Amino acid sequence: MDEMILLAYLRGECSDEEAGLVEAWCEKAPENRKVLEQLYYTLFVGDRVVVMNTVDTEASLKKLKSAIKEKEEKNQRKGMPVRWGRYATVAAAFFTGLVVAGGITWGVLSNKLSDYEVLTIAGQRAQTVLPDGSKVWLNASSRLVYHNSFWSSEREVDLSGEAYFEVTHDKYAPFIVNSKQIRTRVLGTKFNVRAREEENRVVTTLLQGKVQVDSPRTESNGYVLKPGQTLNIDTDTYQAELIEYNQPTDVLLWIKGKLMFKQNYLLEITNIMEKLYDIKFIYEDETLKTERFTGEFSTDSTSDEILNVLMHTHHFSYKKEGRTIRLRKR
Repeated sequence: MDEMILLAYLRGECSDEEAGLVEAWCEKAPENRKVLEQLYYTLFVGDRVVVMNTVDTEASLKKLKSAIKEKEEKNQRKGMPVRWGRYATVAAAFFTGLVVAGGITWGVLSNKLSDYEVLTIAGQRAQTVLPDGSKVWLNASSRLVYHNSFWSSEREVDLSGEAYFEVTHDKYAPFIVNSKQIRTRVLGTKFNVRAREEENRVVTTLLQGKVQVDSPRTESNGYVLKPGQTLNIDTDTYQAELIEYNQPTDVLLWIKGKLMFKQNYLLEITNIMEKLYDIKFIYEDETLKTERFTGEFSTDSTSDEILNVLMHTHHFSYKKEGRTIRLRKR
């Protein structure tokens, strides 16, 4: 479709015949609608980005939606098609309030309105800055999708795998992480979410700020975490377990990609492994806790791989029972 015709349509300057062609083209494919949205944003938003932080976003959004709904009802009564171009004068007055989330601003300025996606493979980690300015560290074998939405004031991402977030504060645009029907909602904070496909749980650890975690079984307020707390939700039963660690930052050791031990007590090592692998150790012989170990491992190694190396350097064995590992002397 000729871009000049699309621009004329959005300004309400094209003929009825041209308008009909644009509307038919727009309905033909989602990609076409995206192009029209992109032109719409550029036409009515570009000169308003600089003042975006001074407007009441929620009030503007409500006014815009109300105006559009009124237009739709009016056109439906007349039997006329609802056109993007007819909203131009209404939208222009309120559009500044919509352009608060950095993702939309980024979309306008760089002409990219599709979802922002980051993927990592086994043995690979990545660091990225999302369109809203939030920083994310992605663990191996993970996938993160940041959704650019015109109508929603929320910043939503879908996560499969594990990621650490440092979220840019925006009181008008809550940041939400979706993982296996578990929603972690924040305003501005630092937290880690583990939601691997092969595990039937979502583990959220809060380092700074405040988060609310919801599941299909939680009440309206969900679970509100404090810094240093970890919430472990079983995605089969939705039962939740709240844990508090003395050193919650240990959950971020995966970012470096290596676990390095130099004459560390076995108790120290297993404490770190509990946080990284979501397992629990039980010592059947207390003297094992003070055994010392030196070594270097990849955070991509499984708990079994690490334990198999350790148990051959010292005389102990282990037995797995689900997520529980029992250690005993040989």
